[in-house]
Amino acid sequence: MVRGGWCKIPVNLSARGNSTPQRKTDAAGKTSAGIGGAVPLPILIACGVTFVLYLGAYMRLPLVPLFAQGLGASTFQVGMINAGFMLAAALLSVPLGLVSDRLGRRRLIVTGMAASMLTSVFLLFARTPLEVGAIYLFSGAGLACFSPAMMSYIGDVSPVPFLGRAYGWYTAALYLGMAAGPGLGGAAAGGGFRVAFLLSAVVIGAGLLLGGPRMPAPPPVPSASSQSLLADFREIVGNRVVLACWSVTFFSTYAWGSLFSFFPLYARDAGVSIIHTGLIFTCQAAANALFRIPIGHLSDRTGKRVPYILVGNLLFGLSILAVGQARTLAPLYGLFIAIGGSMAATFTAIGALLSNAVPTRIRGLAMGGYNTCIYGGFTVSAATLGVVISRSGFPLGFAVAGGLCAAATLVIAFLFPREPSPRPLS
Repeated sequence: MVRGGWCKIPVNLSARGNSTPQRKTDAAGKTSAGIGGAVPLPILIACGVTFVLYLGAYMRLPLVPLFAQGLGASTFQVGMINAGFMLAAALLSVPLGLVSDRLGRRRLIVTGMAASMLTSVFLLFARTPLEVGAIYLFSGAGLACFSPAMMSYIGDVSPVPFLGRAYGWYTAALYLGMAAGPGLGGAAAGGGFRVAFLLSAVVIGAGLLLGGPRMPAPPPVPSASSQSLLADFREIVGNRVVLACWSVTFFSTYAWGSLFSFFPLYARDAGVSIIHTGLIFTCQAAANALFRIPIGHLSDRTGKRVPYILVGNLLFGLSILAVGQARTLAPLYGLFIAIGGSMAATFTAIGALLSNAVPTRIRGLAMGGYNTCIYGGFTVSAATLGVVISRSGFPLGFAVAGGLCAAATLVIAFLFPREPSPRPLS
């Protein structure tokens, strides 16, 4: 395979269909060629690897709580197992993103996939809830290896005019894996939990062996990372775009955590069947995945990312706020589709903007902070909204989560610097 190869798939880059090659420079000083109708092959391989990893990992996701309970875990212990996973991913994303800046993206990507595969293997031999908890801590560390490094890799190999679509394809592959994994894992669990865990290990191992070695190396970094970690952190925290993207991400996942953790309970109280509850989440996941590529394409054509972030996150927060007022199927389905679409707009644009806002040499650090905000938002949401809901009910809990997200978005809008008008691509 030729390093940095291209897969010829027609893509119209301008209204006139002009695909004349040109050179463009990003905010980090990275120069890349406008490549007309070519799609970067490294991005396609990265999307395939990402899909397989999340497919295999999410095969075990809904099974581990039941597996742990079967080993004698209490409800509290099951919650602590999941909390440990989230906490490990949150705490390790920044340092492991920094490691990817120094040791290279592919090493961390392969390490993360190997850790996820070994998680499934170790679960085959778990005999106590404590062992399951330790294995899930290890799984969180593996995710912290993979996610910041893969997001940085996408930014490294993508030409500037393709950033929106690149992150659209990447996150679409990720969410499709998330959507397909639980169903496949549930079907495999008909033969027992360990059959499902073994199949999960085989799926991830196949992706590791077939996809990992085929990932072309990203372009060389123009300048090496600073020898001073403090200097790198100062550069990151002094970047308004990075801080704004991190802030939006935290409040988005804080709000989404309210539905992720508590909507099934709300739906049960509202008389919504388990089947419809699952289908409502499926509609959200489908909208989230399907809207990402066209939204990435639109943001590439306009050259603007911030409007998609702000409008998407505002709609996202307001939709979550409204969930607590809906108790019948039609509005719930509609709101969750809106939540999925607005999520797609926000996070696709965040990935492209964050990648373009920092030099390659510290991109892993920026993406590590982004992932820390994701898992930190989930953790804080579960810790705080449970208290609100237990005291005042689900509608107020969803209103607090969605309202805080929407209000924070309006404030964060002033943190984003004004985007320059894009130059025409043709």
